[in-house]
Amino acid sequence: MPFSAWPSSLWEETSLDHNFNHITSDLDCDVCIIGAGFSGLWTAIHLSSVAPEKKIVILEAAQPGFGASGRNGGWCSAFLPMSLDSIAKNSSRNSAIAMQFAMNQTISDIGLFIKNNQVNCGWVAGGTLQSATNPAHLSRLQANVSHYRQYGFGDEQISLLSAEVASRRINACNTLGATYSPHCAALHPGQLIDGLVKHCISNGVLIFGNTRVTSIESRQVFAETPDGRVRVGAAQIVRATEGYTSAIKQSHREIVPLYSYMLATEPLPDHVWESIGWEQRETFADARNMIIYAQRTADNRIAFGGRGAPYRFGSAVKSKFDQDSDVHQKIALTMHKLFPASKDAIITHRWGGPLGVARDWFTGVTFDRDSGLATMGSYVGDGVAASYLAAKTLAHLIAETSEPVTRLPWTQHVSPKWEREPFRWMGINALLKIPEIADAREMRAGRPSSLLLRFMRKFTK
Repeated sequence: MPFSAWPSSLWEETSLDHNFNHITSDLDCDVCIIGAGFSGLWTAIHLSSVAPEKKIVILEAAQPGFGASGRNGGWCSAFLPMSLDSIAKNSSRNSAIAMQFAMNQTISDIGLFIKNNQVNCGWVAGGTLQSATNPAHLSRLQANVSHYRQYGFGDEQISLLSAEVASRRINACNTLGATYSPHCAALHPGQLIDGLVKHCISNGVLIFGNTRVTSIESRQVFAETPDGRVRVGAAQIVRATEGYTSAIKQSHREIVPLYSYMLATEPLPDHVWESIGWEQRETFADARNMIIYAQRTADNRIAFGGRGAPYRFGSAVKSKFDQDSDVHQKIALTMHKLFPASKDAIITHRWGGPLGVARDWFTGVTFDRDSGLATMGSYVGDGVAASYLAAKTLAHLIAETSEPVTRLPWTQHVSPKWEREPFRWMGINALLKIPEIADAREMRAGRPSSLLLRFMRKFTK
């Protein structure tokens, strides 16, 4: 199926329809970036700033923002898939703290970029609220706050809210309490992509669409276009393909695609919002193990997402996987349970797409000066902000500036490869069942399913 026929998201419908031409002949450049999502576009922007003399070319299999960058929940958060303990284990306690501070600053930096470049993307830095709707959730939130306290972070990083205070902010049904962190913003990701594309073009970056890279070799890549095969030579090659990495021959087992799904309601009337609250447009989740995420959009919809789809054999990514009626139905039921006032709202959009996951669930930024190959990714759904900081890290590594950002603990982190099939398919799908089983047990027992969750973490860290 051509890319134009794949199901579109709410964000795609209300952002620009890019139509960059495919590359028509072989060419050479200084830096070739594969992928025109947040990672690729931010890398081009940072490189244009620190190394303006470089000729930068971006190759995109579809059009900018086609992948997770145009289909996510619109959270720009300081979260990472790996815990502070995991970061400290791979580096040091001080490095883990520095990593968190860098992510916090990234939210402000992106907000400043949006303001300075007049990017109209519904940006509101209202923070993020995670609620507890059963005792197991509350216990987990308390443990999370304690975890941050052990690293010296106080209420300026994350705070516990009582049920009364949490409900005044966002009135989720049966709230027992919540945590709040100011380091998050809600936005329209498709419109942010539009702003990044505009900035790249103004800085002389060449973007080619409908150019699918199939192979990365020494100082060159090969791509398929509607007119046939082309070669692009470059001193540095940046692989910024996230959930689509498995389509590149040399990278097939480095990052697997796991699907996440979303829906959006029609714009809700004032009386519904009066019952829910959500006045500050905080991003919202709860403390269940099966991840959910939501925001109140700038045009007063609820955009609500969740996980739970199976991993597809062979790391397959296909258009037919972008819709899953069973998962979308579960997401709708969860939204209605948390926000009963949404039950009568028409669901206008349903979509999905793959996010990228490394074997150790650790975000990595690598650059091999000898081969010129650079990689970034494994954001596990937290890439809107992490991609900015990863791209900044990579740009300074390529430019050899020795800036402090190049010493963050994700620098030169190489994750192990995923197992070969069918063991990959069997193992991942078995592990994906654990959060659902754990949530059911916690709902009945009212306490965390510690044994199940420890078993899952053993194989995902």
